[in-house]
Amino acid sequence: MNIIIVGQGKLGVTLTSQLASEGHDIVAVDINSSKVTRVVDTYDVMGICGNCVNIEVLEEAGAKRADLIIACTSSDEMNILCCMFASKLGTKQTVARVRNPDYLSQLNFLREKIGISLVVNPEYEVANEIARIIRFPSVAHVDAFAGGKLELARIVIHENNPLCEMAVVDIRKKYKQKVLICAVQRGNEVTIPSGDYVLKANDSINLTGTRSEITAFLRAIGVYKQKINNVMIVGGGRIGLYLSKLLSQTGRNITVIETDENRCRYLSEVLDDVSVICGDGTDQDVLDEQNIENQDALIALTGIDEENIIVSMYAYSKNLKKVITKVDRHSYSIITDIGLETVISPQIVASSLVTRYVRALQNSEDSSQINALYKLVGGRVEALEFTVPSGIKYENVPFRDLKIHSDLLVVAIIRKGKIIFPGGDDYMLSGDTVIVVTSGRTLGNLNDIFY
Repeated sequence: MNIIIVGQGKLGVTLTSQLASEGHDIVAVDINSSKVTRVVDTYDVMGICGNCVNIEVLEEAGAKRADLIIACTSSDEMNILCCMFASKLGTKQTVARVRNPDYLSQLNFLREKIGISLVVNPEYEVANEIARIIRFPSVAHVDAFAGGKLELARIVIHENNPLCEMAVVDIRKKYKQKVLICAVQRGNEVTIPSGDYVLKANDSINLTGTRSEITAFLRAIGVYKQKINNVMIVGGGRIGLYLSKLLSQTGRNITVIETDENRCRYLSEVLDDVSVICGDGTDQDVLDEQNIENQDALIALTGIDEENIIVSMYAYSKNLKKVITKVDRHSYSIITDIGLETVISPQIVASSLVTRYVRALQNSEDSSQINALYKLVGGRVEALEFTVPSGIKYENVPFRDLKIHSDLLVVAIIRKGKIIFPGGDDYMLSGDTVIVVTSGRTLGNLNDIFY
């Protein structure tokens, strides 16, 4: 596909890297020449320096023949205008990053009346992701498939965990719960495990199952944590605002600490039943004054990664049930090496949404389009949800007779509400929902799992 990516900030660079690696023809546009030069040299893409709402710049970038334009500059208004102009010039599909909370209620208008194909709000998506984790504090991360029928959760195996030195095949035999380990990170190595794979201390494992089965499994291995009621949020920016609204609606006690006085006044006006404290949330004295030791969870959402990491490490020392860290400059291996289990990156969350949309466009003639796509282990593993189309050659063929790539795993089939963890005798039928986890392979549709 011919794709124009406007704005080469953190999200723009992440998308340029991801989509270029998938073989798309990318034109990177930014008003800053040094950013364009760096992206062109690093990712071997075309680059243009200029204003994205300048018609001549869009024409030079190839808007008349482009399949897609993704506008992710720092200005919502410029992103909207850029998409409108590109559409008029002939670009087939448009994606705009729109972050201002004032536009949140107008997303349908932007899509239906303005004609923007996809509106992405990374901060709102991150807030929803954090809210899901808060509802399931026993895991480091959780994603939902098939309308919530199946969940994919990540936990870290500490030294005293009974799973240490246990082979994957023996886990279900011992604990009886219907969960499946589908990916393991050990240091910098990521593995789709076979049955004889032996888990070690400090492994990070991704497992699938229903919420009730995963909960029962976590209870059985002794890592289940009770419900979170008291939440401290350090940083009252966009994510902090969205998240406070989401969590306060569930009856939890929310405290937001923000340094900017004007922002505190605004948050106090728009947030009901939320305690807003004006102070430096990275200051140990401020955290102690606000009784951090009595909190169930701390969420570090400042605009500075280093501050979020330091606050999170202090919260870990207080043995809180859950600590969540927002990191923009995402180096997954470094973060996990220092012991932070739950790390959220707005760039990875947003890039997952856009990547899913791009692959759906690319395979628009195939009815087994991607229903959901999540990036795991810092983007090195993907979990995808497909619907099996009718009339395909692999329908009703046992898995033992199918030639499936070795670097992926069909982790579950959902058929009429029933979850199947497939073995050699199982098969796929039209209308089934199929969940696939892969490392190092780009999947656009179900046919891509075969060789």
